[in-house]
Amino acid sequence: MAENKTLIDPETGELIYATVLHSGDRVTTESQRAGAADHFERETFKGRNTGFTFTSMDAIHFVIERLTTAQCGYLLVLQCYVDYDGGRIIGSDNKALTTAEMMDVLQLRRKRQTFYDFLGACLDSGIITKDEHDSYYVNPRYHFRGTTQSRMVVRTYTAKIKRAYREVKAVDLGLMYRMLPFVHVKENALCANPNERDPKKIRWFNVKSLASAIGVDEKTLSRRLPQLKFAGEYVIMRHSLGRERKFSFNPRVFYRGNAAPSDGVTALFNGSAA
Repeated sequence: MAENKTLIDPETGELIYATVLHSGDRVTTESQRAGAADHFERETFKGRNTGFTFTSMDAIHFVIERLTTAQCGYLLVLQCYVDYDGGRIIGSDNKALTTAEMMDVLQLRRKRQTFYDFLGACLDSGIITKDEHDSYYVNPRYHFRGTTQSRMVVRTYTAKIKRAYREVKAVDLGLMYRMLPFVHVKENALCANPNERDPKKIRWFNVKSLASAIGVDEKTLSRRLPQLKFAGEYVIMRHSLGRERKFSFNPRVFYRGNAAPSDGVTALFNGSAA
């Protein structure tokens, strides 16, 4: 259950807004809320970005342990619809999505049981919450819009994910979701030590180690990797150095860094459609 409360800082007198969730609280001041909205507005409409959400790299291990791979894919799509005021799931009219509308978003209108199994798993685990007005929220502990000081977050470009879901399966998006805790802080590489600053010390994943890290069968991952693209644009690039196979996320879909991607990272995907 999500509940929005207004508090007052006893020292400064500043209004504090708290979105209270049964799995934890997220507290922001009035100025932070305004700053988050302004920042999101700039990032959304300045041309280069079409809007993004943040994923907490550490926290989503909890999600991955409780949802199937396909359900992780459904969540990746649904979090594209959160607002930046507590994670309420909304449509283009800023109104809360109903369960029927969420089914349409997830293309599950004809698979109602699949949808309710997913929603039930999320509600039971506090990944999604519901308030007394039947509005649903993605817990901002895992996904949120706005600003953050944390470096342990990955941007997900929402227009790209929505478009991808028209061409790839939920299980494919779920595979991508399971990789998000392993995105390198500078190179957008998929690696065992994503906070390593020295590029010479990055422990890149190969197919076997990547499959092991995300908890899927190596043959399944090898078979699905070539399918992880849409509109001719690869989401994951597999590149080689001698016999070594390495993987990087497309920074136009998922990106961890604060500055613009390096020329080297961008060049990996220059052959793909923009």
